[in-house]
Amino acid sequence: MPRYVECPEPFEGLFESAEGLLEPIFEQLEVSSGEGDVSIAGERYVMYRGDSMAVALRRQLEKVLGASTPTIIYQFGKACGSADARYVFEKTGAEDPALRLALGPVAFAMGGYAKVKILPQSAPAPDDSFLLVYDHPNSYEARAFINHGIETDKPVDHMNAGYSAGWCGEAFGLKLEAKEIRCRARGDDQCLFVMAPASRIRERAREIEESLG
Repeated sequence: MPRYVECPEPFEGLFESAEGLLEPIFEQLEVSSGEGDVSIAGERYVMYRGDSMAVALRRQLEKVLGASTPTIIYQFGKACGSADARYVFEKTGAEDPALRLALGPVAFAMGGYAKVKILPQSAPAPDDSFLLVYDHPNSYEARAFINHGIETDKPVDHMNAGYSAGWCGEAFGLKLEAKEIRCRARGDDQCLFVMAPASRIRERAREIEESLG
């Protein structure tokens, strides 16, 4: 059974394989505080507090960008997800699109973004029928809003959404987008996302919302 991802039973073997590829990489953590260097498998990493990224950075961006802030954060997350995916694919030698996708939620959890729960409605495919429905329990963005008592009437997990869309798009060679339709920060019981090709994301999100009632 996978340790980092919750998923329907047919996907368990795939995520176990992904964990087997990534665990040896993340175990190569080296912290050289005297040199100001944190590395994993020889690759430089920079650590930020979740609250600083989710709240403080957002507030500063809002002063400059106003209503465009969520889009900018989403696109930043998407760029990071795409770049990290390409790095991990090369590092692990993974070529199968399904395995490449599975590596994403594992890396996501190991990186501290959130745990990922893949829901049964998901049907990843290398064409415009691609659909991924997933929950991010313990999302760092929603958790920061809740911890700070910040009230919102909109979903806030823009970095989470963008990162996952960027990664999965690289895995399948598709232009994918992700939309959060439920968010704990606004009082919902989960942080629920729908991912689909850009041309179908609104349609797919609406379908899932209607199916949930």
